[in-house]
Amino acid sequence: MSEGSDPSADVLFVGVTNTAPALRSWLQLNSSDKELGRVGKRFARISTEPVDIYAYRVPPELDRPHVKHALLHALSDAGRIAPEYVGFPIEGVLHPDEAVEAYVGEVMGQLYPTG
Repeated sequence: MSEGSDPSADVLFVGVTNTAPALRSWLQLNSSDKELGRVGKRFARISTEPVDIYAYRVPPELDRPHVKHALLHALSDAGRIAPEYVGFPIEGVLHPDEAVEAYVGEVMGQLYPTG
């Protein structure tokens, strides 16, 4: 984390894939392919700092790219995207349908419970 950064801004990457989470995480950290191994390549301290990896099953009836887009916006709005974020750009206008919005709300509630 950059000096003076908000420690709650801690999300480095968001992805949506059908690949098993353990395999995808390993690839993100270790692959020599610059896109597959983007987290390991673009965030050099990943090998020396502890990280948590969270995986959530996206219901098959939901469009994965829409879920990722909505989740990125929710994380950004909540100030959770790290300055060192290495994922896909957060862009575009957000228009999730009710099902995507509800699912993203559930994920955000599990990641950042209130109370």
